Amino acid sequence: MTGKIAKKRISAPGALNEPIEYGSSFSRGMRVELGELSLLFISGTASVDEKGRMYGGRDLSAQLRRTFENISALIRSEGADWHDIVQTRCYLKNIKRDYARFNLFRTDFYKKQKLRVSPASVCVEANLCRPGLLFEMEAIALLRRPPHHK
Repeated sequence: MTGKIAKKRISAPGALNEPIEYGSSFSRGMRVELGELSLLFISGTASVDEKGRMYGGRDLSAQLRRTFENISALIRSEGADWHDIVQTRCYLKNIKRDYARFNLFRTDFYKKQKLRVSPASVCVEANLCRPGLLFEMEAIALLRRPPHHK
C-alpha cells in the first residue's frame, strides 16, 4: 500500500453506539498512523448513551459530564488519555448563558486529570444536531506508537 496512510475507525460500544445505527454516516473517531506517531480525531461528541439516546435532559452539567465520559471512552479505546489531547473544539447551544458553567466544569475536569498543560481550544455557539443538546465537543490527540506496534 505505497502512499496510503494507515487509518482505522475508533469506537467505544460500551459508552456510545455507532452513528450508522441511527442513520448518520460518520465515524465516532479515526486513528491515523504517521510513522511513530498516531493521531486520534474524535468527531463531534455529545451527551448520548450506548443506544444513541440523548442523555441528561436539559441539564447542562449532566450533558457535560456524559460528553467528557464519552470522549474519555473513545480515546481510552486507543490507549490514550487526556494527557494526549492537543486540541478541543467546543460547541455550546447558548454561549452567553452557558460558557461560564462549561468553563468551570472543564477546568475542574482537567484538574482531576492532573493535566500540566491544557489542550488548545476554541468554543463557539452553534445549533447542534439534536434540539435538546446543549453541548458538543471534538478532540484531537497525538501519541507515540509503542515500538512493537505494527
